[in-house]
Amino acid sequence: MNLGSRLLNAGIEVSFDDLNYVSLRDPAIVPHIIDADLIGFTVLGPPYIPGIARNIRDLRSLGYRKPILLGGEGVARLEPTDFQSWFGDDKRVRQVKNDADLESAIGIQIGAKPIRSAFETSMVPMLRKLPAKWLMKYIKQEFALFMSNGCMFNCHFCQAAKGQPEQYRALESLEEEVDFIAEGLALMGHPHLTAYLTNLDLFQNVDQLEERLALIHRVCDKHRITPRLRGLATSKCTFLACQSDPELPHRLRHYGLRTVGFGADGASEATWRRENKRHNALSELEVVVRTMKNADISPELLMVLGFQGGKPGEIFADLGFSFRHALRKTVIRPYLAKSKTPSTGRWFGDDPEVENFRKDATLLTRLDYAMLGSRETHPKRSERWLANAAYLTLIGTLAPFDLCPTRPLVPVPRSGPLRRLSQTINRYIPFDR
Repeated sequence: MNLGSRLLNAGIEVSFDDLNYVSLRDPAIVPHIIDADLIGFTVLGPPYIPGIARNIRDLRSLGYRKPILLGGEGVARLEPTDFQSWFGDDKRVRQVKNDADLESAIGIQIGAKPIRSAFETSMVPMLRKLPAKWLMKYIKQEFALFMSNGCMFNCHFCQAAKGQPEQYRALESLEEEVDFIAEGLALMGHPHLTAYLTNLDLFQNVDQLEERLALIHRVCDKHRITPRLRGLATSKCTFLACQSDPELPHRLRHYGLRTVGFGADGASEATWRRENKRHNALSELEVVVRTMKNADISPELLMVLGFQGGKPGEIFADLGFSFRHALRKTVIRPYLAKSKTPSTGRWFGDDPEVENFRKDATLLTRLDYAMLGSRETHPKRSERWLANAAYLTLIGTLAPFDLCPTRPLVPVPRSGPLRRLSQTINRYIPFDR
């Protein structure tokens, strides 16, 4: 929605088709797709690449011969060699890593005006173009509210915009966006604006965070709508911010912050050293969980476990830590670690494990953090079995008590009788939130 609005503001005609609701082969949309000068896909992460590749093949089979642009976090930091491995057979598929790539691609095709930054743009122009039934579906449930991007930390397994200062969006664009959505919710008689804040770490720049949450609360209050917001944080920055300003979490709760997920990602110094997550400390995790509860904000613990090279004792420490907090009614969100993923420090060109993914893009689905470990992600059988057992134990034990919203996906075999069964299981597994 943000990108579409940027293009509309630059004078470019934009249409949007959500493939959750329509098929690329739907006769109602095929004509305008074929007539488009450019088609773009947002790639949310590497596991989505095989699906995008199928969509591209479908477009070509329909007769679309013009350029296709691929952007989003799933390709933004891919090495050109990786992109070529998965899309190189079609020279008209272009990787859009940044604004310069976008302006180059658009300018070559239709002589676009300069395109404003994503941080200065409201998505209202695109929201106005959505069919009413789609708009209602989007804003009546939780949606992602673009607040900032960038994180100063540099965890090895993370694929986000790490190792850089956090940048916030402009207040004016945020206000316009929230006002439009809150007004729409009020007209529908829906009392809540429920959003996931896109910050990689809510508490890295708390002054800017508080200013924007206060704005959201003020705009929602104008329309008699209650904001219900959640986001991700590190225990380190939360600990320091709340130590410096003990009333901060109470104010954020007043503005609508309801849930904070803390990236524990293990419960041992050995794990954190290996994954370059040295800013974590067990004592600070304990403190920030209590701090959030005292402010009536629900803390959640994200527990990425089963990294390659870990010792069995680390897994048992993860389980013990998780169960201790679950007994105190803290929600645990376990995920199965994928140590070698595109755009991260362990993705090396001469690594046979990496080459498996380069040669077969369909294997990228196995990098989903909700998916059980496979031979491709955990070549050592002992590591794979222990990681999968711990992952399933946490989900199976805690989910019946509403203390674990994660549900496991299963790797889909390339062929054989289990392929269809695995696909069916994954299709009906509830979405993580």
